[in-house]
Amino acid sequence: MDTRPLAHFSVCLPSFTGCSPLNLLLPSPFITLKRERMAQLLTYKARRSGGTKPVQNGGLVGNGVSTHLQSPSLPGGGESETDEPLIESLPLDILLKVFSFLDVISLCRCAQVSKKWHELALDGSNWQHVDFFDFQVDIEEQVVDRLSRRCGGFLRSLSLKGCEGVEDSAIKTFSTHCPYIETLILHKCYRVSDTAVQSLSQHCNKLVRLDLSSCRGISDKSCTYLAAGCKDLAYIDLSYCAITYKGVISLVEGCGQLSGLSLQYCGELTDEALKHVGSHCPKLKRLNIQACRRVSDIGIEAICEGCQLLERINMSHIDQLTDQSLRKLSLCSQLKDVEAAGCSNFTDAGFIALANGCSGLTRMDLEECILVTDATLVKLGANCPNLESLVLSHCERISDSGINQLLDSPCGEILQVLELDNCPQITDNTLEKLRTCNTLKRVEVFDCQLLSRMAIQKLQHTRPDITVHAYFPPHPPQAPPPQSRRRVTCQCCSLL
Repeated sequence: MDTRPLAHFSVCLPSFTGCSPLNLLLPSPFITLKRERMAQLLTYKARRSGGTKPVQNGGLVGNGVSTHLQSPSLPGGGESETDEPLIESLPLDILLKVFSFLDVISLCRCAQVSKKWHELALDGSNWQHVDFFDFQVDIEEQVVDRLSRRCGGFLRSLSLKGCEGVEDSAIKTFSTHCPYIETLILHKCYRVSDTAVQSLSQHCNKLVRLDLSSCRGISDKSCTYLAAGCKDLAYIDLSYCAITYKGVISLVEGCGQLSGLSLQYCGELTDEALKHVGSHCPKLKRLNIQACRRVSDIGIEAICEGCQLLERINMSHIDQLTDQSLRKLSLCSQLKDVEAAGCSNFTDAGFIALANGCSGLTRMDLEECILVTDATLVKLGANCPNLESLVLSHCERISDSGINQLLDSPCGEILQVLELDNCPQITDNTLEKLRTCNTLKRVEVFDCQLLSRMAIQKLQHTRPDITVHAYFPPHPPQAPPPQSRRRVTCQCCSLL
């Protein structure tokens, strides 16, 4: 039997009725639930995990160990001296293995069964991956503090997404007790600032993935702290933070292992910062610089020359970019996902060059690329046979001919998503052609003036597996027929 010491936990438990399971992490009265019900929960979880199988007598069989919920009868037909379920007598390592299959809520419920189950459920080894966003976002700071103390070195992944009540003090305590954390999500934790990041850099040097998007208190100082203490950082999201080009330069000089970098809506990002990204991050695969309007073709060129492994790039709504950026991107042969919505200077020439160099493209967003014509669709169909999703909304020069040639190409056998919102030249002929695309799952045709309601209904009827998003303004109410007015003549007219 495994005699490893369990992590020390308090046995104070909350009232089950009307309380959140997270209150287990706060002091409250102790109660006891039916053991049989909790055992059934474990049976269900273990059965789903594939480690056990049901038997006719209601027990479980796992590795040759019978775990009936009821104690066996004595040879004389009487009951055993102890009325304790056999699941309680299983070896510690087997019990911990069973509990490891439970999610956070189930663990909290099991912890309310008995003192022993309380210790088993709240053992740190069962709390390696915690995501509070799955069931509760109004997390108190005290909960994060107690969670970090309980889990200690076991915790590997924690998501506090949307937990607006979490402040720097909780993160400082957390970083002290959980030095082996690898993934930390702090999206929209508005009260987190550079002070918390400084503590993370000092204690959590094994951090691999960090999401600080929409944290208003994050500045260039955080980039400096991370560069000094988190050398193994592979992905970081600093979208909507007060980051300038100086912070990005400091970050990439210290974190050369970055494979993912998101700087969405960082308005102070410049070409100089992207030059440093290209020269210090050769392993970069994902880059998001949406709405970084100070970036130009020079910055994109630096990324393409230094990051040959690039697979995904979002450069939407950057007005300065031209076809030169697309030509440079064609050098990244691993490119699969391109988002270029709102880049109004891109033309067919740029996208044709991109299609020639990046035959592995699977997703493209060309919304509001107003200069794109059917020529781009013809080239995509011929050179990109793996294209699964294509957004052409507000591309007013796209016509039925381009869509038909796209669907007749090898791309038509794999396309799943097609968005054609506000494409005024698209007619019912396109919908008729879409019926032959067997892999198509979703179509959007909002505000396509030449499409008829009947054609859309026909597509929905013949291909119910396709989700069609369309909008037709309601018919104006018909004016009531004019009522005949009874002619009234005066007495003088009657006499005449």
